[in-house]
Amino acid sequence: MRKASGEYTGRLRWPRLGQDLAIVAWPSFLVASVATMVCFGFIDPVLVGNDDYPPPAFQTRMTGYAVGFFFFWLIAALSSLMTLYLVRTANPEPPDERTDEGTAEGTRSPE
Repeated sequence: MRKASGEYTGRLRWPRLGQDLAIVAWPSFLVASVATMVCFGFIDPVLVGNDDYPPPAFQTRMTGYAVGFFFFWLIAALSSLMTLYLVRTANPEPPDERTDEGTAEGTRSPE
């Protein structure tokens, strides 16, 4: 049976840059979301500063939440980006020289 040319075949190939972006952005977004909830569950962003006066950047709570979220997202994205860099630049492991019998290739066991 022949499929129509516009029908989805079940395979989608992402370009490498798209994969890398998704690998970095999505986990860091989730981590930033959880970190924001945990952090601002304990800290009121309006009360951050000296003598309980809000800093100019945090005049409203929503601004404080947004700045905090993007800060956590940046930190988590840098962590994910560093992990991606280390995985992509790792040297491949050399092949194991032993065979299933436990002897090295090219050598004979005494008979």
